[in-house]
Amino acid sequence: MVFTMRDSGNRFRLIKHLLASALAFLSAMVLWGAALAEPSAENGRIEVRSLYDYQESQQLMLDARIKLTLPSDVVEALHHEIPIAFETDITLDESRSLLGIPYQRNRVRIQYQTRLQYYGFNQAWVLHNQRNQKVQSFSTLEEALDTLGTLSGFALTNLATLHPNTEYHMGVRMSLNRWALPSPMMIDALFSSAWHLDSDWKTIQIQSPKSWL
Repeated sequence: MVFTMRDSGNRFRLIKHLLASALAFLSAMVLWGAALAEPSAENGRIEVRSLYDYQESQQLMLDARIKLTLPSDVVEALHHEIPIAFETDITLDESRSLLGIPYQRNRVRIQYQTRLQYYGFNQAWVLHNQRNQKVQSFSTLEEALDTLGTLSGFALTNLATLHPNTEYHMGVRMSLNRWALPSPMMIDALFSSAWHLDSDWKTIQIQSPKSWL
């Protein structure tokens, strides 16, 4: 069999076409994977954007900012005046070593619920913090979510209870409590991804000084 220059040109164009198709396919797969990895606003999301520690009046304090984006199913339930409970979980763990084996033990754990409810008659969005019984009213859902996601000047523990020159890990997490929903809704919510809103843990490391004084 004899190959001509024309046959070589055709083969080159075919290979070039196959490579271009393969690259286009790979690019599409990358974009598709990125779209799956990044939750859309329609599906909702809770994200701990920042977490800081500081000392004030012999107390270990924390500030945190949490961004809440609610899916349409949750917003619709709120507009029907169904209360939605969000759980805030805060921990402080101490890193220790026993016979050269590192381990962590929990020093502080705080869990509390905050209920969000819309009252159509007053056109008000109300937050009820069940830890300190504080009740706040807002004219928009955005304002209520912004306040819900703001932890400012939160006293975690007295510095006297902590060991000097020790490593600690502070963590914050927020989630929608599906178990607090009314019974008929709870069953549907347990099997619906729209109601599975959980920020996962955001942690920071704290190295205590040789003395808190």
